[in-house]
Amino acid sequence: MTRWLDLNDLIAIRQLQRRGVALDLERAVLWPHSPLYAAFAAHLPFSPFGADTIILYPPAGRGRALGLIQVRQRPRRPEADITFIAPALDAREDAVSIWYRLLAECTQHIGERGGQRLFAQIAGGNGIEDVLRQSGFGVYAHEDVYRLADRPANVAKTNLLRRQRSRDTWNLMRLYGQTTPRPVQIAEGMLSTEEQGGKLRNWWDPSLGSGYVLPADRELAGAVRVQRGSAAYWLRFWLHPQAHDHAETLLRNAISLLWAAPRRPIYVSVRDYESGLRAPLEDLGFRYLYTRSLLVKHTTARVKEPFIKLVPALEKRAEPAASVAHHSNQ
Repeated sequence: MTRWLDLNDLIAIRQLQRRGVALDLERAVLWPHSPLYAAFAAHLPFSPFGADTIILYPPAGRGRALGLIQVRQRPRRPEADITFIAPALDAREDAVSIWYRLLAECTQHIGERGGQRLFAQIAGGNGIEDVLRQSGFGVYAHEDVYRLADRPANVAKTNLLRRQRSRDTWNLMRLYGQTTPRPVQIAEGMLSTEEQGGKLRNWWDPSLGSGYVLPADRELAGAVRVQRGSAAYWLRFWLHPQAHDHAETLLRNAISLLWAAPRRPIYVSVRDYESGLRAPLEDLGFRYLYTRSLLVKHTTARVKEPFIKLVPALEKRAEPAASVAHHSNQ
């Protein structure tokens, strides 16, 4: 069921957040916040980190909460990201079974709201990926995360990059198609024309960052999305396969966009199929942090009629279910 947070829910979130797992590094470094604050922020307009909260209670709702999961809808996309889950797998013996139930409830919750894909981002190891795989998630890419403590002193303001415009839509889609393997495009839902509608220019911007492009002749040599947070900045690059000689120019000019901004750490994420960026990043002083896995679970799919008729049978349960409370911003 979906309802507003009550006192018991707030107590449960506060207790469980101390031994959970954060799965949204971007917002964790851009806008540091707790799961409790994210639950409150879900009801605030224009909040960058509000999240729907699902709390798992024992049968009949008696006793302390067993676990919780938080999920954030992506603006203007039929997608959502898992941002937090508790307890951690090593916090209690039955944590894995709790995760399976929470992930199933989360998938149903997103599907009922029209969501078609559920994403998760995790660091390697610690068994989390195995649990997600068993819950229907699949890895579609890996991503290296770099950090720069402060922007270089020799990077000055330039005007080589310009703001992304509506007329860049076609070239941005071409750039995405040229730099992104087809399986990743499928995983990210970019081959579905009915989902793109008239907002193709937002395909790369689920977090409402600012987009800039590096023109080259009649095409784009590259593009960058800049996210400005209260505690850090996050940059995401797209570099044309034939424009590797523009990599350093793209990086330096992207950093120069922050020349007048408060001095804060700068993060950059580079996927495993993206070449030409790692060496320039290290030359500029970026330090490699870790590699994370990007996973997706499709909540809906087109199937033949006989399979549709079999679905209800899969939802039957042999035992009484634990009580689940959903807290949404809708």
